[in-house]
Amino acid sequence: MFNTSAMRIALRYAGLYAVLMTLGLSILYWTSSDYVDEQISTGLKQRMLELLRIDKEKGRDNVIHTLNAQQTIDVKYRRHFLLLDPNHKKLTGDLEEWPPNLNRYGEVTNVWIEGRLISDQSKEDGYWPMVAATLTDGSKLLLAQSLEQAEELQEVILYTIVMILLVSVSLALTMGWFIGRTLLARIDNINTTAKAITSGDFSRRVPLSERNDEFDELAEQLNRMLMRIEQLLAGMRQVTDNIAHDLRKPLSRLRSRLEITLLEARDPIEYRQVLSETIEDADDLIRTFNALLEIAQTEAGSFRGEWQPVDLSTLLEGLGELYQELAESQDKHLTINVQQGLSVMGNRHLLAQAISNLLDNAIKYTHDNGQITLAAGQQPEGLVVLISDNGLGIPADKHSLVLERFSRLDAARSTSGSGLGLSLVKAVMELHVASVGLEDNQPGLRVRLHFQ
Repeated sequence: MFNTSAMRIALRYAGLYAVLMTLGLSILYWTSSDYVDEQISTGLKQRMLELLRIDKEKGRDNVIHTLNAQQTIDVKYRRHFLLLDPNHKKLTGDLEEWPPNLNRYGEVTNVWIEGRLISDQSKEDGYWPMVAATLTDGSKLLLAQSLEQAEELQEVILYTIVMILLVSVSLALTMGWFIGRTLLARIDNINTTAKAITSGDFSRRVPLSERNDEFDELAEQLNRMLMRIEQLLAGMRQVTDNIAHDLRKPLSRLRSRLEITLLEARDPIEYRQVLSETIEDADDLIRTFNALLEIAQTEAGSFRGEWQPVDLSTLLEGLGELYQELAESQDKHLTINVQQGLSVMGNRHLLAQAISNLLDNAIKYTHDNGQITLAAGQQPEGLVVLISDNGLGIPADKHSLVLERFSRLDAARSTSGSGLGLSLVKAVMELHVASVGLEDNQPGLRVRLHFQ
């Protein structure tokens, strides 16, 4: 717990909070102490002015009476005084003698006073604020303020400040600990899921809470990533199985042919025929691996360096005319209906490869005298290319299956091919931020390419 980033952040926050609180409360303590000192100084000055007025208006006896009456106040908090006649003899007061360090009159001054100068033996040595004045006949009057009350108030303030600081820092640490525990609990869910996936359980997902916060958003993104990884791994296993199934037959046939040929001597014509058939099988294998390489490069986006505007109308017409000749040679008819001025951003080579695969499939799986149509135009939902035929078609429940690598229906097993044509078309369309859809042409198949 204490080695986690959350707890370290909480401790740093608590330390910073403690520094700021200490600074703020220190300013409060200093301000309150200054205020108390100002109040004491103001009180002494006002009291001295009042006594000077009484002495002037009512006489010395009234001053002495007023000073003596002051002693009836709580001894702990009363002011102390000393009145000397012009000959420096004590007339009244609870101070034993004039402080030797006091040499300023009319201003409040902090003067060191010894406990022996105070009639109250409980008083200790210390600095007292005091003010002195000279009366009209030369007498001297001294007023001093005990600081016990102020010191007790300051002690209460200091105690309160310390308690506030301790409580605040404790709350900050508690909050940091709680936040750390909460964050760690959410992170532990991710770690637990990651460990399970590392152990081989690719079906595990990060659990979501009902708070729909940033951790849930992160968990959703991670779950999407995990789902995609699981799909890719499943696809890889499927591709591996299909490769083993679809390539084993031509490799076995190639090896068997060569082995049989070597069993006995043959004339050059037979050797040439065997070599020609072997080359055809090798070409099929090369085409299969080239198709796999193109699909991998397309899905990885490695053709994006060749991105440029493509005149789709010219491209489709050129491919249509090329495959018209192939269709006519097989007693099939290809109709071209392409709108002029169609253009998309993309890779011309990949688009040509995808359209060629679709036209090749349409011709391959259409009966003699069959009809094939290549159409393209701008529609409200975007640019659409349609390749349709009236051939064998594909069942609706197999439409998504045939777009996967090496997926071939039973009816297509007897024809040449590797089952990668439609997979390449799908990869090219995804790279161009387009979609490929298979529809029933009643009869036959209609392939819709939709460019945004």
